[in-house]
Amino acid sequence: MKVLLIASMEDFSGDISKVTGIGRYTREVYKRLKKEINAEQYPLFERSSAISLFTGILKGFFRDYSNYDIIHLLAPKPFFPIRKGKIKWITTAHDLFFLKYRDSKPPLIQRVYLESIMSSDAVIAVSSLIKDEVKKLGYKRRIFVVNPGVSEEFFTPLKRNKGEGKVIKLGYIGKLDSERKDVIRGIEVFKKLRDRNVVFELWGNYNPRSEVFKKIMEESEKDKRIRIMGPAPDDKIIEIYDSFDAFFFPTKEEGFGLPIVEAQARGIPVIVFKDARIPQEVCKYCLKIEDELPSLDNILSFGEKYGEKLREYASKFSWGNSIKEIINAYNSLLQSSH
Repeated sequence: MKVLLIASMEDFSGDISKVTGIGRYTREVYKRLKKEINAEQYPLFERSSAISLFTGILKGFFRDYSNYDIIHLLAPKPFFPIRKGKIKWITTAHDLFFLKYRDSKPPLIQRVYLESIMSSDAVIAVSSLIKDEVKKLGYKRRIFVVNPGVSEEFFTPLKRNKGEGKVIKLGYIGKLDSERKDVIRGIEVFKKLRDRNVVFELWGNYNPRSEVFKKIMEESEKDKRIRIMGPAPDDKIIEIYDSFDAFFFPTKEEGFGLPIVEAQARGIPVIVFKDARIPQEVCKYCLKIEDELPSLDNILSFGEKYGEKLREYASKFSWGNSIKEIINAYNSLLQSSH
């Protein structure tokens, strides 16, 4: 079996601290698949300009794919290969957020991203929730649910970094200025805590000119307990998680929710909103709130009581399992064509 993995150049080789969850998925799948099967990467797209995107599409359109058994788009892309023989096309669907939010893709790009999914011979959905959403689009072919994995280093011995004495730290890691991540709602709920011995650290990338970030900055200036930390360096990510007493993730919805699993892998309780759309397999053991955080004592006692159980549950989301299931999907797809 020979597989061609297609993704953006940035996802394969860009600054790891700036790539999204899709970029991390891309690198892990390629790194691990090539150890198991004959897998090659094809960094086809650049997001730097419309010209580079169009050039990538043309380049992909005229390439000869006849030597491959499977073409795997690691995320939906405006890509239309000229099919030859029995080549199978599979797409990983991480979410359908590009259809919903103001910071989403333009309508034309939305349509070609949808075409990327709907024209595939099979879809790998990163969660049961995404499988249901793809089915609602009217997709009739095979859908394999394959949860992404958590890197092995997240299961190393715990090293709690409580360097601020009695200060209790709630933390967030993710894009700060995303409408979907809803950090402002998280800040509004955090501010209801009157305790002065608690802080809310916000780690992640942002556009300083965005209206969402300007609002976050304004709130942090009013309340010094809210701290904007900037991007979370990849080589410090575990240290950052370990410094939290709880992970507060105010997102509206997630296709999978990798930061939740990463935090739980470190034994850290995760707080989400009850009305958030998060896959059940990920948020099963989250603390779910409406418009008020639990007391700090309850947060701390939950972490002490269930920390090891959280780590045990998170361990099922391993890259070893993910890669095995991806290869099984490839084999199943090829066998169905015979």
